[in-house]
Amino acid sequence: MASAYHLVHYRLFKPQNKQSGLEQLCRSGLDVKGKGGLPLWQRVEDRVFDIPDTVSRKVVLNKIADLSSAVFGEMCLIQSDGFQALLELKAANVQTSDITTAEIFNLQEAAAPKNSQFIRGMIYWLAIGNHLFFVKTQSMTAEYLRQYLDWLLKTQSKVMPLSGSVDLQAEFDKSQVGGDIGDIQSLKVTGNAIPLSVTNAAKATDSEKTITQTVKNTARRIMDKAIDFQQAVPVVEALLGKTRTKSLVDSLGVNEYLSVEASVKVRGRRTEESRGKMQALANELADLTDGKVLVEGKDGKLSDDDAILRTRMPFNLPHEGSNFLEFDNVADQLQEVYSRFVKDGKIKA
Repeated sequence: MASAYHLVHYRLFKPQNKQSGLEQLCRSGLDVKGKGGLPLWQRVEDRVFDIPDTVSRKVVLNKIADLSSAVFGEMCLIQSDGFQALLELKAANVQTSDITTAEIFNLQEAAAPKNSQFIRGMIYWLAIGNHLFFVKTQSMTAEYLRQYLDWLLKTQSKVMPLSGSVDLQAEFDKSQVGGDIGDIQSLKVTGNAIPLSVTNAAKATDSEKTITQTVKNTARRIMDKAIDFQQAVPVVEALLGKTRTKSLVDSLGVNEYLSVEASVKVRGRRTEESRGKMQALANELADLTDGKVLVEGKDGKLSDDDAILRTRMPFNLPHEGSNFLEFDNVADQLQEVYSRFVKDGKIKA
């Protein structure tokens, strides 16, 4: 059986005003009847969400299952336009310069076939109580998942009031950091920045353009929700803010990229506000797939492990090289992660 390792991310849902837990909210929301008098479980068209601030991207909650002990789903990030690059394995001789004739394969671009759309990313998620576990691939992001759940629970099903908020908080691994978040004195992140993949570049307005030598040959539009924030850029933004980060990125030369080793140190008596700010920073750091997060606290330094609560797990593939994960296996593996986290005291059942 073909398999691949993926990072399992964790978020804690913060209920408001004694509302139900995330699992029950999802279950209740999908029980709500949509068009045609059918519950959302039974009508996939009612589970399609238009992503704000994008022209052609949507998220569809495709496969969905009530596991009795949890709610599990598969989301697809789809795009209604664009082309797929293809290499046509048919050799041809072409003149590539005044002195060169080369044999090449032709490049082609193909639109999605009729009644289909390109999948630009996947996310598999599991809600147990107020615990949310997910695995994402390609251009899918945790923010798209949060936006989708916000839309599903507030707008589409109305099981949450419009004034409410779907607050999904990343957590530090208490078994690693050695105590309460307030005990953390130093937080360090290391990682490199790779070229940013950007979509909808051709449709950007002047006000949306970020002119940087590192990306301008491949894209003219950089938006928070359209970029794969993987490594150094979000670390710098979390520490310096967007304005100063943009100024730094704008100054980079053609062959330059960010390599960051950032540190936040808190000394002296802790306040509730500083605790909250440190906790909020976990959300920024949790999406750094390749970043390494280190902490120093009253119990010493964490030097070999990731301080963010997440873990890598193997998942079965339908076949070798597949872009998809096997639905039932993901459900089993995410439930296994939940059980391990509870057993190890990382989260409460």
